[in-house]
Amino acid sequence: MIERKKKSRAAREVQDVLYKMRTEGMSPGKQAAAVALGVFIGCSPLIGLHLALCLLFAKLFRLNVGLTYLAAHVSLPGITPFILLAEMETGRRLRGQSYLHIHVADLKELGLRQVGADLLIGSAVIGGVLAVLFGLLAWWLARRRQAHPELEALLEEAACPYLKPGIFDWEFVRGKLRYDPLYFNLLRRGFLPAEGTLLDLGCGRGIVFALVLAAHVQSAKGKYPEDWAPPPLHLAFHGIEGRPKVAEAAREALEGKAVIEDADLRTAGYPEADAILLLDVLHYLPAAEQEAVLAKAAAVLRPGGVLLLRDADAAAGWRFTATRLQERFSALLRRHWKQRFHFRSAAEWTQLLERLGLTVDLQPMGMGTPYANVLLAARRNP
Repeated sequence: MIERKKKSRAAREVQDVLYKMRTEGMSPGKQAAAVALGVFIGCSPLIGLHLALCLLFAKLFRLNVGLTYLAAHVSLPGITPFILLAEMETGRRLRGQSYLHIHVADLKELGLRQVGADLLIGSAVIGGVLAVLFGLLAWWLARRRQAHPELEALLEEAACPYLKPGIFDWEFVRGKLRYDPLYFNLLRRGFLPAEGTLLDLGCGRGIVFALVLAAHVQSAKGKYPEDWAPPPLHLAFHGIEGRPKVAEAAREALEGKAVIEDADLRTAGYPEADAILLLDVLHYLPAAEQEAVLAKAAAVLRPGGVLLLRDADAAAGWRFTATRLQERFSALLRRHWKQRFHFRSAAEWTQLLERLGLTVDLQPMGMGTPYANVLLAARRNP
């Protein structure tokens, strides 16, 4: 028991360090400076010392260490030789010398001292130029994010509970909320009912639940976006997730504020609900099982309720191709080598839902991405 506590404490300390590295010094100016410093160090010929230099100067100037070291990777292994060559040639030209025809004999004639001097001069010039360019880009991107402080606050409020299961879960949730347009649009456009039971089939880490809870907090603070639909304040949450570790992460993060059931969607029983979510889930199932899950979901949807289905539109041309490639890549990362998918066109999804007695409203839901995602809001008449 003592050993377990020690490991748990050590894990928490590591997580605290990683969290600090990810969040300290994140004003636009600080981010730009960290990127510029990292790029400048990454362009230096002091290979092997980049990490130490990033740690030293980031601490000295109170910049984000993680961002600084990440930017230093501008000189990746396959690019480094070309950067060094460009720096050496730049150094020679600044001394008024002609370009080299690179041969080992030429380098021997120059001597290590002269080669080193040329590299230092060239790296100062090229590193300085790239540092300014990348720093300006980082500043511009940071300013864009800062232009929507209410969204950033909502994102961080929703993601914060996931520090409890671990830094990976926290990073994953932040990434989904920041780059997937679905989540904020569920709130912005009022797709969720104000009260009742929200059933999420294939809920993953329970991100939608965490987002709605964060909306409660931000609304109470008076910091909820004024041009959005009012947040749903009286929903009960029930999620079903087939991956035990992911379901456990959801339970740990949500701390009893949602019922998270570890079960297979194909065999689990569904409670009655006023809103049902099927977000990026059904394409993992064969056609017959997709229809069976939808029929079960429609059967427990209360009058006036809404079933929200998000999936890819198989008739969307190159965007659908991009979606398939992304799904295959994700499956390979999860080591699901033989994962099969069954996609349908938006028209086929609509027909399937209408056969279940639902009225369907189709909305694009891949904005800002190359993917062919659509959201079908299927409603049962009161």
